[in-house]
Amino acid sequence: MKKLTITHVSIVSAALMFSTIASAEQLKIAAIETMTGPAASTGIAFLEGKRYAVKKLNEAGGFNGQPIQLVEYDNQGNAATAADKLKVAIRDGAKVVSVSNSSAIAAQISEDVRKWNERNPGKEVVFLNDGAEAFDLTAERCHFYYFKASSNAFMRYKAIVATMKQKGTLGPKVYLIDQNYSYGQEAMAAQREYAKAAGATIVGSDLHDVMKVQDFSPYVTKIKASGAETLLTGNWGNDIVLLLKAIGDAGLKIQIGNQSLDTPGTLSSAGPAAEGAYLAKLYNTEVPGGEAFNADFEKEFGHLPASEQPTSAFAFQLLGNALRSLDLKGGPINATDIALALENASYDTPGGKWSVRKEDHQVLLPVYISQVSTEAKNKHDGTQFGFKLLNVVSPEEAAVPPSPKCDMKRPS
Repeated sequence: MKKLTITHVSIVSAALMFSTIASAEQLKIAAIETMTGPAASTGIAFLEGKRYAVKKLNEAGGFNGQPIQLVEYDNQGNAATAADKLKVAIRDGAKVVSVSNSSAIAAQISEDVRKWNERNPGKEVVFLNDGAEAFDLTAERCHFYYFKASSNAFMRYKAIVATMKQKGTLGPKVYLIDQNYSYGQEAMAAQREYAKAAGATIVGSDLHDVMKVQDFSPYVTKIKASGAETLLTGNWGNDIVLLLKAIGDAGLKIQIGNQSLDTPGTLSSAGPAAEGAYLAKLYNTEVPGGEAFNADFEKEFGHLPASEQPTSAFAFQLLGNALRSLDLKGGPINATDIALALENASYDTPGGKWSVRKEDHQVLLPVYISQVSTEAKNKHDGTQFGFKLLNVVSPEEAAVPPSPKCDMKRPS
């Protein structure tokens, strides 16, 4: 566990800034992320976004007369470990919990938060999910203290397939390959739905174990034999890296659509096999109006805000706007107040507004479609490639209806 209070003001100025309410309760946010293991590159990217946003919030005055404290816990990519870390975080005084990496872990934490809140009235915590995208988290698993500041597979593949069709790059034969867990299964359902609606035929599909396949060549052989011109895959982490490597090794030329090609190490490992692939993301550094954010983030971390950093940064700024609407006058922090404020929160990102839908606490947001290209303005991962922006799908166009399975019980 790493405790991190982020503020870049000097000790003297920090003391002056926050000394007015020295005894006020400090807001602690627990980031229960994957910092070790095969999915660490994704987890660390999310953490950078959180660190950036908390720094900015503290520079703007923090909350309740105190700097916001970000406390980091390594879930090791394991749901059981994450559940243990949640208990520690609550014991440490966290009022907001954040998890980004893995829908399985997010589902575990969401259920544990729900049970804790039911059993401990007056001691509730808010769960801000700024990365895990399983649709069921805002469907049958929804609850009042859960907020999803990320998209879902249906939002991403609705946008990516529509852009492919618009650009004439969606082949008539489509193959699907995804990871065999909640998000991967939903990604496949979304890919199938939108590809068929666009007039394509699904010529094959595979679900595989998460982060356990070391050689994707047997899958690539099947894809090649199917005659597919387009491959849609929700794979992320090592699974997208190794899949692209196998495609390159086989010399297979196929149009790819994915949501994780910008994870650090992916393009450098995949090489030319990734060229031309479509990426559905929640930010792109080429968007007009993003120059100031890009430059400021690069100043802090030495690289542009790619991969998952913008998602967490925008999610925490959304939280920050909710906190600004509360005036506790140095009094105790109540998670119910934070949740009610979040329901009405919005944040203007460079490419469009993020806002919370009250029915299911899904954040409505724009989806950016780009293509791996040598013509991209900003190169990525030390390669000749970057992500050339093709389309920004508005929050209204990207949205999918709330699930009727969400039966949210609100506090009385």
